[in-house]
Amino acid sequence: MISALRPGAAKILLLVLAFTLVVGCQPTKPLPQPRRVVNPATVSGAVTTPQWDIAAVAYEHFGQGMDYADAGLAPVFLVFHNKGDASPVVRVEEARGKGVDGEYLAYNLEEATRLVFASETFSNTASNAGKTAALGSFLGAGLGALLGTIGGGDNIWKGAAIGAAGGALVGGAGGVYASSERDLKRVIRRELDQYGWNDEPVPAEYTRVGYLYFPAERQINAVRLIVRDGGSIHSYTVPVAASEMGEKDGK
Repeated sequence: MISALRPGAAKILLLVLAFTLVVGCQPTKPLPQPRRVVNPATVSGAVTTPQWDIAAVAYEHFGQGMDYADAGLAPVFLVFHNKGDASPVVRVEEARGKGVDGEYLAYNLEEATRLVFASETFSNTASNAGKTAALGSFLGAGLGALLGTIGGGDNIWKGAAIGAAGGALVGGAGGVYASSERDLKRVIRRELDQYGWNDEPVPAEYTRVGYLYFPAERQINAVRLIVRDGGSIHSYTVPVAASEMGEKDGK
């Protein structure tokens, strides 16, 4: 068919076909990026012992995804490096956030989720998603963005593992908003769960990371942790450091 066309027309058709193939091969979602295991000993204020190193880093919103600070949460990114063969346990229910006016218990997943859903930030985000019918275009980096910004700061991950919340939404304005709100709730709950701290024993020679969720606007500057190792109980106060990106931005 192409040979039957005039030389100029055939050339144009080949270019169009080549462009179509290139565009068709482009990924529709961001590809997962490498996520380096964080070394907590490199973080300012880290607690280092012969058995383990512990660091705490303040949550920072990078302009994508849900802004959890505006939604009522002060997530603290906990990094625990178990150096030996023990199986220590750090429980969320025993963690305390130290603020200027006292100590605060960490929220569990249900409490953190309800707090975010009740916030004005969530309502505005859901409304904007409904109007633009592009929920997936700005979700997926709310909590995951901090991974990789500490211990070097050269591997910022934008939360590609969370992905979009279902692609473009269709329907009338009311239906779009309702669908967006349901999708938004599903993505937020999954994000809070996926990146939350795990109460299970930390395996030997393993680094575990996860968020502890504290109330916002309480100026949480340190975290008190109970580390249980068999019959031994250890207590530590870990200062909450700013992420390296926050320090570079002058925050």
